[in-house]
Amino acid sequence: MNEIPRREILRYLGIRDRSFHSEDPLIDKCADTLFNTCHPMSVSRTFPLSWKDGFPVVEGTVLESRNLSRNLKGCEEVILMACTLGLEADRLIHRAEIRSMAEASILQACGAAMIEAYCDEINQSLIDDARKRGMYARPRYSPGYGDLDLSYQTLVFRLLDPLKNIRVSLNDQFLMVPTKSVTAFIGLSSHEEPCILQGCEVCNRQTSCAYSRKGDL
Repeated sequence: MNEIPRREILRYLGIRDRSFHSEDPLIDKCADTLFNTCHPMSVSRTFPLSWKDGFPVVEGTVLESRNLSRNLKGCEEVILMACTLGLEADRLIHRAEIRSMAEASILQACGAAMIEAYCDEINQSLIDDARKRGMYARPRYSPGYGDLDLSYQTLVFRLLDPLKNIRVSLNDQFLMVPTKSVTAFIGLSSHEEPCILQGCEVCNRQTSCAYSRKGDL
């Protein structure tokens, strides 16, 4: 990742006006500061995938989600992935909140855009590795999307141990610390199908979400 996509920063800021000048000095400053300060990390593992009553099963845990079941239909394996920007992003945002809420809001948007771009980068690397052994990846799907309950974060944390590997913890509400962190399931099948990296295209809230890419800039 060479930079934080400015288009995505604007999307997270809720700016959809095509005439908006994307080279705003404050956006550039925040994006550059975040990019140069953070040190993204990731961890991933591949597991066999089985099925019970139409739902996918990973290491003995039944994932009761019809959305995820459709996403993983026909898959034989699943990759669990966790990515983070690290605590540096949270610290920058917290400091900005004291000085300027405008700056803090832009840093939040920059952080959201940066973690998604980093996830795309790691996702693509996992896709490339899978293809080397004749497997094809499905779009990644995260706990909290659609009807996949956020509590399934506990499965990801049990199997990947992000606290040890990338210094990400999970609180009682199943939210991650640092906040700019993402976990996801990526199905693998021996049959090739189109794979879209971004989450909006596989989320059932894309028509109602304020941050959806549908109808984007």
